[in-house]
Amino acid sequence: MEPAYIAGLIDGEGYLGILPARVKGLKNKSFEPVVKVGMTDNCWAVFETMRAIYGGSIDTRKVKTTGGRTAYTYNLKSRVKVKKLLDDITPFLHIKKGQAILLSEFCDLPSTHSLYGSFDQKVLDRKIELYTLLKQLKQPLATTK
Repeated sequence: MEPAYIAGLIDGEGYLGILPARVKGLKNKSFEPVVKVGMTDNCWAVFETMRAIYGGSIDTRKVKTTGGRTAYTYNLKSRVKVKKLLDDITPFLHIKKGQAILLSEFCDLPSTHSLYGSFDQKVLDRKIELYTLLKQLKQPLATTK
């Protein structure tokens, strides 16, 4: 599967983000990168191919429509795997290129888990900053009349 095709899917139907999480036993906030693509009907083979290349998981659910279509969501959360996907598709992104660049930088930062002795306040501060910047990029553009 061509990276340009995957980039098109993510530009149109995808989500690139950083999710905050409280991990039991950690004093500090933890974050994880996430890539999601949601579609209905005939996308199972596409998501299976993406899972074979990058890992991740595929969720299914019935959508409340007249036809009761099945919706599929491809999920990828591993920092290393998200980074690999972003390295492959970022040159082909148009709409979400800025988000991909911020998320890629996030993936390059070391872990800040205090349980593993790798806590660094400067790194945590940068992760929080990237999280905030990424949220701002997702805000709808203001329209003028």
